[in-house]
Amino acid sequence: MSSALKLQIVGLCILTAFPLFGGGQALLESELHWLGLFMCLSNSVAVITIGFLMRPVIATTTPRTGNIYLVARITEGVLLGISAMAFQSSFLGFTITSDVFYQLGMIGLGIGSLPMCRWLIGSKLVPPMLGRLGVVGYLYLVAAMIASANGLEKASMALLLPGAVFEVMFGFIFVLRGRKAWMPHLSC
Repeated sequence: MSSALKLQIVGLCILTAFPLFGGGQALLESELHWLGLFMCLSNSVAVITIGFLMRPVIATTTPRTGNIYLVARITEGVLLGISAMAFQSSFLGFTITSDVFYQLGMIGLGIGSLPMCRWLIGSKLVPPMLGRLGVVGYLYLVAAMIASANGLEKASMALLLPGAVFEVMFGFIFVLRGRKAWMPHLSC
């Protein structure tokens, strides 16, 4: 599979992750809780896929960064999946909280994505400013999870904005440019 195709799939996975997890979370509290769980677990598959497809692309120039990003995405996917299952268990009468798994998953993603953003800045895959926005966005994501864990929900929501903007722009750039042979130096 070419790097261009890998990045196009990564872009699609990034863009579908938002509605899969957010929509799935909303459905977990409804009669369609089974669909919500399926959507949340599909999100886990999507974010782990991002890591597996990005690792070899990043590793062409910085193998350690590729491995760190893969571990971050696996951690995120596993912990978000556990979060959804814990919420589902809570829905069925168990007293397991899902918030801690979600927050840990997001913190793992935030910290593990910082080296990838640094790589992006120097890679020329995206405008360097987008890589810098990713650094800010992921740092704010970590801060948002800490704020949320301390009951500061309004502050937490505001801190999520830069990271959301980064991921949407990142996803769209990879989808739109993925079909073009715009990265000849990154053949995998």
